[in-house]
Amino acid sequence: MEISDLIKSARIEKGLTQQQLADAVFVTRQTISKWELGKSVPDQASLVLLYQCLDINDNEKKQLSKLIFNKQNIILVLIAILFSPIVIGVRFICCKIDKIENQKIKAIIKTISFVVFSLYLISLKENVAYLLIGIFSIGYLLYQFYLSSLEKTNASYTQKYKE
Repeated sequence: MEISDLIKSARIEKGLTQQQLADAVFVTRQTISKWELGKSVPDQASLVLLYQCLDINDNEKKQLSKLIFNKQNIILVLIAILFSPIVIGVRFICCKIDKIENQKIKAIIKTISFVVFSLYLISLKENVAYLLIGIFSIGYLLYQFYLSSLEKTNASYTQKYKE
């Protein structure tokens, strides 16, 4: 059974109109319509409210979660993130930033870029965005530690060969 069918059948079973359900879940009637037509899926917060409003049992909750957060959706989101024009622009800017000599300006620009990129990710899918922000943050931190260790190694070789 599709998530759209589960939402629609549970809403009808409770005797609610799309507008009544939308008011209870704090979304528009059009959003409920999109969910029921399978054009979009609820986010995590809306899903919790749907569970409460429609008295969805544990078995149906598991089924809904599997339908919403399946691997195909995650792969599509990753493809959208990796190949979107915004990401390509950010990557281009990052390459140009590395040519800046002033380390403080470079750090400020990178921080602002990261915040903008994070906000972009959140606009896609909340759970996937938080996961990717964490992965990118850890990856960036490890990369900076690696660069720092290379600089120390180069400095020690330079000092050794000067003697």
